[in-house]
Amino acid sequence: MTTQSVSFDINTEVSVAENIIEYLQGHENEFSSALFSKHDQQDLRYQFATGSLNVDMVELSPDSKSGYATVSYGIHFFWPCNNQDEIDTYNEKLHFTVDNGKVCFDLVHHEPWIVL
Repeated sequence: MTTQSVSFDINTEVSVAENIIEYLQGHENEFSSALFSKHDQQDLRYQFATGSLNVDMVELSPDSKSGYATVSYGIHFFWPCNNQDEIDTYNEKLHFTVDNGKVCFDLVHHEPWIVL
């Protein structure tokens, strides 16, 4: 497992929650590889479903210094035997911290797993 930090400056004209929603959905490529790594089977039929990342809820701690963003996203699977596509939806809680006008997510990249 490895970690990746993603941080961005807070726009003070909108809430922290709005900043997080806008950034995550506008920068899906920064989050998709870490989210996909939980499902990665080293099988090219599986891919992160581009455009599927949504922020469902943002929870802030009482001191507004940390919290969780609950996101949903899709994993696309292609069935070559019958030429059909399937997208399964998953949910995750991503922890973040707020410090010095920045929001920081520490994303975990999981090792690929192989189905025997």
